[in-house]
Amino acid sequence: MDPVHLLIRNAAAQITFTMLLGWLMLIPRQRRQPEGRLHALLKRDFTAAHVDWLMLAFMQLGAAFLFSQHRVSHGRLIAVALVFGGWVNPVPYAMRAFGVNAFRLGGDWKQALSALLSATSSLALTVAWVAILVEVWRP
Repeated sequence: MDPVHLLIRNAAAQITFTMLLGWLMLIPRQRRQPEGRLHALLKRDFTAAHVDWLMLAFMQLGAAFLFSQHRVSHGRLIAVALVFGGWVNPVPYAMRAFGVNAFRLGGDWKQALSALLSATSSLALTVAWVAILVEVWRP
């Protein structure tokens, strides 16, 4: 699959996932809903993850547009990095809503693994966008 189609399809899947997650986030807001595991969906951290998934999907659409306008070498690798980062980068917010601080390297194995995953996804997104910028600005 070429990078443009990969990014467009993944962005569509990510937006759909986020919309379904938004509906799920409404369940704990209902008056008759007892406080339970879904109550974590009310926290601001989960809302941040919800918005982050949307923003990263739109970022992928922007990258797909740039790929369609410019010849980008290593486009498939860059697209895969954007897809990986698009799904994984918001996870630390969701983890924090459930009590795991994935923004700090340390603590138990869940926190350390979550922090390493977070750092990996941030690095993938940063490297991908720097590569896109270099390719687009190349004469």
